[in-house]
Amino acid sequence: MDTDSTSVTSYKGFNADWTCHGFKFEVGKIYEHDGAVIACESGFHACEYPLHVLRYYKPSQSVYAVVQQSGTLARHGDDTKIASSLLNITAQIDLAGLIKAAIKYTMDRCT
Repeated sequence: MDTDSTSVTSYKGFNADWTCHGFKFEVGKIYEHDGAVIACESGFHACEYPLHVLRYYKPSQSVYAVVQQSGTLARHGDDTKIASSLLNITAQIDLAGLIKAAIKYTMDRCT
């Protein structure tokens, strides 16, 4: 797990009512986590690779958003999940949007 303080565009899943672990979120708002940021333990979590979010939130029961993560970041070693101290929910995205974003993510990394 590595920790840094850059800004990352990522993708976050929520329950259908825009909650995650009992906390209610809204598009267009910025949230700040108070406390340690540890991947898979604390902080706001999202995935850099769009389709990794489907590991955590099933399409039939979830909504998704494009988010900007910043502040303190802690990366997960097994996939692109990142925990952050700041979370800006910039836009809602549907499953087709996640797929398009995944293609762009992959193409941007081709050499």
